[in-house]
Parts: sequence; structure tokens; C-alpha cells
Amino acid sequence: MPSTSPEPGPVRPERNPYLIEVGEAFVNPKAKRITYVTGTQSGKSFLQENVMGERADDDPGPIIYYAPTESNITKKVEPLVMAMISQSKSLSKKFDKDSTQFVKRIGAARLYLSFMGSTTETASTSARLILVDELDRASKNSEGSVVELAEARGEAYADSRIGFTATPTVGRVKKYTHPETGFEHWEVADKATLGSPIWDQWQQGSRHEWSVPCPDCSSYFIPHSGLLWWPGKGSDDECDPSTAEREARLVCPCCGTQIADKHRGGMNALGRYVAPGQSIDKDGVVSGVAETEGNSHFSYHSSGMFSFSAKKSFGYLAKKLLSALNGGDPSVLQPVYNTGFGECYAVAGEAPPWESVRAQSWKYGTGTVVGNPEYLLATVDVQKNRLVWLVRAWYLGMGSALVDCGVLWGDTLQDAVWEELDELLDQSFDGHDITEMGIDYGYRPDQVSSFIRTHRSRTRALRGEVLDKAFRKVDVEADSRGKVRRYGEARWDFDSPRAKSWVHSRIGRSNKKPAFWLLPADIDESYCKEIVGEEYDESSSKWKKVGENHFLDCEAMQYMLAQMRGLKRKRGAVLLSELADGSIKQVEEAVSEKTKKPKKKRKQQSHQSDDWFGGDGWL
Repeated sequence: MPSTSPEPGPVRPERNPYLIEVGEAFVNPKAKRITYVTGTQSGKSFLQENVMGERADDDPGPIIYYAPTESNITKKVEPLVMAMISQSKSLSKKFDKDSTQFVKRIGAARLYLSFMGSTTETASTSARLILVDELDRASKNSEGSVVELAEARGEAYADSRIGFTATPTVGRVKKYTHPETGFEHWEVADKATLGSPIWDQWQQGSRHEWSVPCPDCSSYFIPHSGLLWWPGKGSDDECDPSTAEREARLVCPCCGTQIADKHRGGMNALGRYVAPGQSIDKDGVVSGVAETEGNSHFSYHSSGMFSFSAKKSFGYLAKKLLSALNGGDPSVLQPVYNTGFGECYAVAGEAPPWESVRAQSWKYGTGTVVGNPEYLLATVDVQKNRLVWLVRAWYLGMGSALVDCGVLWGDTLQDAVWEELDELLDQSFDGHDITEMGIDYGYRPDQVSSFIRTHRSRTRALRGEVLDKAFRKVDVEADSRGKVRRYGEARWDFDSPRAKSWVHSRIGRSNKKPAFWLLPADIDESYCKEIVGEEYDESSSKWKKVGENHFLDCEAMQYMLAQMRGLKRKRGAVLLSELADGSIKQVEEAVSEKTKKPKKKRKQQSHQSDDWFGGDGWL
């Protein structure tokens, strides 16, 4: 290991013992495919570098290494490979200095460094060893099946091996208790609920999982995020993230002992891999026949909680997880489960029943603004014959409460319905004015642009897309007919799947946590049904429509509009209990007698009757 590494000097395999058996699989004649799944900072790249070096030195032949992107090759992998060659006396003697950045010649071996999306370096190359790093990211960057592409490169060699490693991503995966051994294993997930290629590969293989012994009862168990404990976990008296960092423990499922992080290294040193059907006695002896016996696909999974990294302690992971749970944002929760624990995360799934949406209602009536919000935001979904709108109050900590919602009917190519929207923008709710209105730009863009030009300081054009970040600003230079606009205009694209996932993550979530999401007690049934008008398909990683969904689109835009205004970056958080202390008395009365909607501040009309010169005295 180089001087810049956390532990320079000779490699000590005992520091990451969960890698030893995985590495040995690459020289096991029974293994044709090897898959390794874990979190970050667990040695996946380190493992692959050593496998490449061993093959080039001891059993030379063509080797292809695939990375997710070209920059990953040039900035990370290639420098590490060169460092490995220079530090190994055997490899450095064989190294051909005429090698290129992407093709390393080491004696009789050829090491090709490529990336998914590149067809120049390895299009016609066959190899005895094919390694694919970060399969889930590589699959995202490739137009074809990465697995099939890798298999094609090894077809010319009868003894070829393929290795896949990655941090998992999206999937609905559950645990089950083996009826004979008592071990808690990961179930084989339905492909329709699985969007993670590496997890799909893992469950096709031998399904070995890293198990560790309890320091108290010596029984072996398979660690997972559900066994991580902190004071008050899951209750209304749950501790704060800082306390969780100090007090976190791992619970032994066999005896209930709360294990401190100081035991992690010793448990790891005694760890063993176990497949479904196998048992481990208290001396660490593995026995029994695996249900996957004879499978030439050797697959391994180790929990990120037992990474060699000292930073990834039980407390560190507990703090990250609790902070993400409190915020409730799926785009934050997913990387915690993926990178921290090496587990799949289900962004969303089958749409919940609409009744569960109504369960989010609280003790106030439609038209009421509870407490003193930071912003009152309006969002509008544009359709052919109507504008669907809603207004929501937003508080520090990303908590929010629906104020009102409705539909303005009319041909959206005509001015009349846009004049009604003009009145809505000027409307006051409990003395609070609308801070900003976000309008869907995907339909009737010219009409939306015209409205926004009239209300430039209080409106924003929004369009849902599939992005790798929350949102981005886009300059709009021409209208729908290609005509150059006279005035500079902007559109804000946002990641629609992320926004809809956030809305669905509110359903069934306790409003006693930060980032509460409230609905009035008299919320309309049609609103509740439209919130569940789409559901997420993990296998395609896409949202599909199962009913009317206009209010869901409005709520998705609400979340992104609040982010665009920087509410997520503001310090502090309003809890529902604090909000109730100052407002509960007056809003409880609104439930018994439905609150009347506030009067609109209408613009004066040029005339009210055919008798335009007189009648209302406007002149």
C-alpha cells in the first residue's frame, strides 16, 4: 500500500478478511463467474487490482477491465494499476514501457482498461478474465446489456472467468429466516421489483453472506441494517442523530446483546461466509450442504457495517441513517442504504391505497394557514382543458401543510382560464400571500411563457425530466414554433422520479418527525386518489400511471420548488409539536365547521354590463 494510503506498507489480508474467499474464487477451477456485493470503502477496487495482478503474473493471458466511465479509468484506475506494477518486483520486470494508457503489456499478458460505452479498445478482443467494476453504474452508462457484453468477450476461451463487483442500488428485497439453520438470509427477489443488476447477479449465484460471531454468546449471525440500534429507535421518543452516533449498538439476534463498535474488528477476524442451508458452530466451523451446491457462479455479499474503514463505525452509520430517516427524502435514504450498508433500497413501489393518503390529515380545515410558514408556494399542472393547482405552506426543516387545491376549467389556449390563474396568484390565505408559483412547462409552453412574463418576479416555469441531480436551470431561446424569444427566459427542469418518490415517502410516515407533510381534515377524496395515481416499477426504474395523477404532479413540483428556494439548506427545523403549540387552538375550531375559502382579490373589470358608459360608475 502506498504512503498516501491510511495504512501504508505491506498488505495485511486480515484487515479485510471478507475479501479472502472472494479472491480465492478467481483461482478456483469450479468458478466460472464471481460476483461480490458490498458498500463503499470495503475494498472492491483493491480486490480487482490484485486479481488482475495475480493473473498477469502467474497465469498470463488477455484481461479486460471495464469501469463505469472513461474518467474513472484515467483519473483513478490507471494510476492505481501503474502504482501496483511499480511496487511489484515481478510485475515491474515484465512491464513493457511502450504500453499505452489503456493497454498494459506485462510479459505475455495484455491488460485492457476500458469503459462501458467505448467500443474501440475491446470490440474485437477476447479475454480469459473479464472484470466489471461497479456493474450498476456501468449498466446505466451502457446502451446494451453489460452482462451480455462481458460474456461475449470470454466466449473464445473455455476457461474464461467473469467477475462483477458493485454497490447495489434499487430493489425491493426482504429477509427471511432459514427453517433449518436459523440464519436470516436475503430472499431471492422478484425481478419485477429489482432494478439493481449486481443484486440480480448475486441472487443467481451461490448467495454466500458474511457472518460474524457475537462477542457474548459466540453464535454466528448475518449483520444487516435492521440490527443497528439507537435509543428510542422507531418510537416517538427517538433520540437525535448526535446521540445515536454516541450510543449506537449492533443487536445480536441470537441473545439480544447490544454490541459496541469496539468489538467490530475481532468479530470480523472470526467471520465466515455462509450460504443458505449451511450452519456455523461456535468454533467457526461451517457445515451442511448449501442449497446452491454445484453452482459455478460464486456470489458473495458482506455488510458495509463490517468494512475495514475505521470511519464506518456503528455510530457513524446510525447517525447517517437516522438523519436520512428524519428528513424522509428517498434520494438521501437510498445512498445511505446502498453505500453505507451495501443493501438495496426500494424507492417506492405499488401505489398505496388512497385511504392511507387521507390518514395524513390533521386538525385544520381547507383554506387555513397553520402557524407562520417560511413560504406559501403554489404549483400548477397544465392540461388541455384545465389548470390543476394547489397551495402549500412550507416551514423550516422541509415540513409543509396543504392549504388549498382545486381546478380551473377552460381551454388553456384561450386567455380566460389564465386570467383566473392570475386571480389565484393574487389571492390571500389567512393573511398570507403566495410567495411563488411554479407552472408546468411541458404542455402549452407558449401560454406558460406569456403568463410568466407578466408575473416575472413571482412565477417559475418547471418541467419534469429524468436527471442525475435534483434540478437544473435551462435557458429557453425559442418558442414552440422555433421563433427566437425577444426576452431572456428560463425553465427549471427537475428530476421527476425523485420528486414523486419523495411525495410517496410521506404516505404512512409519522408526522411527529421533521419534514412533516400535512393535509386538511376535510381533504377531498379526489385529491387523495390522484396522489396514488402513479406507482414505481423497480425493474424498469420508471413511474407508470395507474389513474389520474395531476395533484401528484403538483405535489412533486411543490417539493422541487421548495428546494429551488433553498429551504432545504436553511438551518433549523419546525416540529409539528412546536407548530401545534402556537396554532392548535384556533385550527381545531375549523374542523367542526368547515372553513370558508377566503375571498379572492379580483382585478377590476373594464365594464360589468352592456351599458358600458354607466351602470357601475367605473368612469
